[in-house]
Amino acid sequence: MNVVAPIGQFASRRDVATDGEHPRVVVADIAARPRSTARIITVANEKGGVGKTTLALHLAVALADTGHKVLAIDLDRRQQSLNRVLTNRDGTARRLGVRLPLPRHLVLQQQSGAMLCQEVARLGWDCDYVVIDAPGHDSPIGRRAIAMADLLVSPLNCSFLDLDLIGRFHPVNGRLLGPGCFAAMVGELRAAREEAGLSGPDWLVVLNRKRRETSHNQSKVEAALGKLAPRLGFRLGAGLHERVAYRDLFELGLTHLDLHRIPDLPRSRGVAAAEILQLLDDLRLEPAGPEAANVLPLQPAHLG
Repeated sequence: MNVVAPIGQFASRRDVATDGEHPRVVVADIAARPRSTARIITVANEKGGVGKTTLALHLAVALADTGHKVLAIDLDRRQQSLNRVLTNRDGTARRLGVRLPLPRHLVLQQQSGAMLCQEVARLGWDCDYVVIDAPGHDSPIGRRAIAMADLLVSPLNCSFLDLDLIGRFHPVNGRLLGPGCFAAMVGELRAAREEAGLSGPDWLVVLNRKRRETSHNQSKVEAALGKLAPRLGFRLGAGLHERVAYRDLFELGLTHLDLHRIPDLPRSRGVAAAEILQLLDDLRLEPAGPEAANVLPLQPAHLG
């Protein structure tokens, strides 16, 4: 889907070229290197505190739960949140004596396009999916993770401060002024990919950490994203609500999809598990083949 032209109405090449590496340089660095046949899902947004790592964990676990082989890569070598929580997941499974689907995982210590591609090829050679958790700020390695993605997932809080990274609106009349800095960067990388003969990435923006009661502010943000989607070329998806249970399970490396496997724990609330599966549906991914089913797939009965 060619969606770069609308962004070009607002952003100039001069702005992008002076804000970090030129997109053509980033794409050329990635395109010149071999990669595995795995589909790459990059979870990225320059804004921190939007639930990126929580979303990346749920995506990696949900994909593994349906029988896919998954590699998870943490690009934040300082905090290492995704890598730590997946290490905890392995420890939780051993401590409880239960069998959980376990994605492979690593922290990218050497932050270069060459090393990122090498690790994807090394540990993801037989994987169906690679889930990359990008850092919560603009960086050369973050741009490369976006440039090599087949699917870009950008979580967003229900606030106009977060929305400003995607689109800038006039504070009085609400008129769209142009893309935010993150959307402009994504658009330029997509344009550079197209020039290099590459498609995509498909871009999914999800409202994350939503409250149970829809607020006036949330409705306004959703309406603004609805206007932005066709202009900037992204799809809207359902994110995860703000739930205490997500935070409690996160430290153990668990999700609601795991609870039916653990004795003496209450079964997953249907609405929470269904929320995770809806997120998976929004990705529009192909189902795993029978040979990939090394764990039991989630059955509707588990959602009770």
